Amino acid sequence: MKTINIPLPKIGESTTEAKIVEWLKKPGDFIKRDELFAVIGTDKVDSEIFSEYEGTLKEILVKEGEEVSVGTPICTMEVDDAVEENSGVILNEAKRNEESLKDFSTPLHSAQNDKTQLTPRNSELVSFLSPIVRKMAAENRLSLEDLQKINGTGENGRIRKQDVENFLKPRKQNTYTPFFEEKLQLKVELGETLEPLSKMRKLIAENMEKSWRSIPHVTTFMDVNVTKLVAYREENKEKFLQENAVKLTYTHLIMKSVIDAIKVYPTLNSWFNNEELLEKKNINLGFAAALPDGNLIVPNIKNAQNLSVVEIAQQVSEIGTRAKNGKLKPDDIQDTTFTVSNTGMFGSESGTPIISRPQVAVLALGNILRKAWIVDENGEEKILPQSVMTLSLSYDHRIVDGALASKFLTEIKKNMERY
Repeated sequence: MKTINIPLPKIGESTTEAKIVEWLKKPGDFIKRDELFAVIGTDKVDSEIFSEYEGTLKEILVKEGEEVSVGTPICTMEVDDAVEENSGVILNEAKRNEESLKDFSTPLHSAQNDKTQLTPRNSELVSFLSPIVRKMAAENRLSLEDLQKINGTGENGRIRKQDVENFLKPRKQNTYTPFFEEKLQLKVELGETLEPLSKMRKLIAENMEKSWRSIPHVTTFMDVNVTKLVAYREENKEKFLQENAVKLTYTHLIMKSVIDAIKVYPTLNSWFNNEELLEKKNINLGFAAALPDGNLIVPNIKNAQNLSVVEIAQQVSEIGTRAKNGKLKPDDIQDTTFTVSNTGMFGSESGTPIISRPQVAVLALGNILRKAWIVDENGEEKILPQSVMTLSLSYDHRIVDGALASKFLTEIKKNMERY
């Protein structure tokens, strides 16, 4: 038997820290593979952690209520000697040191003429850094020489988040301050209440500003005649519910149309980062779901390219229920490759959605309205009332040009009108 570290798993694309909500096992307990053993939480959602290994919980390293960074060991387990050391959850120190420099949008930076190498001393320094400090160093383009200048105030001289912030203060004095940090003196009238933003709303604001500032957004609109789609859903919704125990919605049908269009134009299913484009093999389709507090979160259905409409409806229902009950799994909100936002359910006709990095596009669905529409009947044009929806595609103009966006929307339109 050997002892391995179990790290705090990655929870979402923008989440770097979480707290231990509850330990469901105690030291000495045997844990089966895929058995639930802990609950972790962020400002967004609580998530259950299932063991990837079979073994005995040896030591709990992080107490309930304590917040730690992603990748930090939270407990140790005794497992069989045959368990692979580099299987992803086990922290192989040398591999983790190497990969830590590749996890973020910008690697630890060296100046153009900087010849600094990963000497044993430098490698030891990097391995001593927590994931959040590595991320701050990468985002602020700190070199190894810069890190060596920082006096760590943590245990055994470890560099803490506050140490990096203090080091960066002189650099940031003459730089732009993001909008949410610019505090105005607001005049509060009698009967008015001034409330600070929640942590989640602050995180949303920060992510939206970063996306808007870093991505050159363009939005293209297209109207779609969904009369046949509406009729198809009306004719099949009762039978669909009886056979599959889940409701059939317009969104499920449109999701299938989007998935089929992505297969034709896979560039829309890409991640873009630091002048590198990664065309994703699998389609992990994101959609909005309500949390217990009423806020929205964007989980995704994995490998959507392989799913039927029935399977799409079942997975959306299952994940949506977990979100509503605060039981989303970490995997539910990770690695989204394309997002469909149904703002029409709230009454809007169209909009200009903001792309979530590193995705390159997002599609908004408008409300279905009855409109006068020119219809070709046996070669004769007639003006008839039809059900019409407006699609709004926001895309990263560095990757997607207007022609590709229009072709993609036309493919979705064709798929939606085929019912």
